[in-house]
This record gives sequence, C-alpha cells and structure tokens, in this order.
Amino acid sequence: MVLGRHDRSPAYDSIVDDDRTGSELVMEHLIALGHRRIGHITFQQDQRRPADQVPHIRAESYERVMRDHGLAEEIAVVATSYSEEGGHRGAYELLSRSPRPTAIFAGSDEAALGVLAALHEVALSVPGDVSVAGYDNTRLAAHPNIALTTVDQDGAVMGRMAGRLLLERIEGRTAAVHFSVTPTLVVRRSTAPPGGPAQDSASASGHGSRP
Repeated sequence: MVLGRHDRSPAYDSIVDDDRTGSELVMEHLIALGHRRIGHITFQQDQRRPADQVPHIRAESYERVMRDHGLAEEIAVVATSYSEEGGHRGAYELLSRSPRPTAIFAGSDEAALGVLAALHEVALSVPGDVSVAGYDNTRLAAHPNIALTTVDQDGAVMGRMAGRLLLERIEGRTAAVHFSVTPTLVVRRSTAPPGGPAQDSASASGHGSRP
C-alpha cells in the first residue's frame, strides 16, 4: 500500500488526496477575494516521474486555474522545498518581483510557515499586504497566532481506509484499490481581499469544514 501516489498499479493499493480539487479550492478562493497576482511555491521534483507527484499536480492545478481566469501573465512559480526554509526562500524570490504578488499559495503548510516568517522580516502584514494559503491543515495552521487558510485532506479518513485495505489484503483480497479523499478548504485569517482586513472568523468552503 502507498499513500500520496496518484499513479495506479495492479500490484498495490493506493490512497490519495484529490490534490487537483484541493488546489482549485485555494485558487478559486483567492481569486474570488480579488487577487490577481498570486504566486505559488512548489517542491523541486524528480523529473523522471513528475506527472503523478503531488507537487506537480498542485503546481499544474495552480497554473491551470490562473490560465482559466485569464491570468496567465501573472503566473509565478518558485520551486524550492516543502519546508520552512524552502517557503522562506521562495517567498523572498516572489517578493523580489515587481509588482510583488498580493497572495502566495504555498504547496504545504510547512512552506507557508516560512512564507509568514519572510513577510514578517520585511514588515509586510498578513493578510493586509499579502494573503497566504497553505496545504495539509496541520496542527500549527489552526494556532490562533497563525490562523492559516489551508486545505484539509481528512487524515482520519485516510488512516481508517488504510487500515481497512490492509485487513482486506490479509484476508486474501488480490485486486488493487485506488481510494481518493475529497479535500475541503479551511478559511482562516491569513487570507483577505487585497489590501483588506483579516477575516473575523474561520469558515470553510468545499465539501465540509475543519476547525
């Protein structure tokens, strides 16, 4: 069994988050708020297998939504890593562009934390100057001093399904199963209209909500 691999194989079960839908939720949210200059921080990928890797899918979905909204000229992708250090480096690269982005979609919450640190260092407010969104809905994302808008993959459902599929294999099932979890967008105070105030309370859009 594998987690997070979008390719299908008759040799093993796989459980994935629908990363296309999750990325679309983030981008549609930012665009609906009025953002046009939206940057994206992705992971430097293994070029031998880019198509089925999570970072590629999230970055491709970002670019597709930008193009669909007539924002192809505003596409700005920085490939670093899904880490605080990577997010920090990526934020500085995006902020060096003129005009700078009004929103940054980091491909993971950990990278988003690095983005928040970089914005603090250059005295830019969140979300007043730059909105920030992540992916994964980690525990820190919900911290009141961070309040990060992010995508929840419902890890509890993925964990239960992993246990169920493992038991089925032990009991003799041979056919491979590919299970995809539908993510939800958790809206917190790190995103707002360009130049606008922080949102007063957390809310969610998509197919449900998470605290």
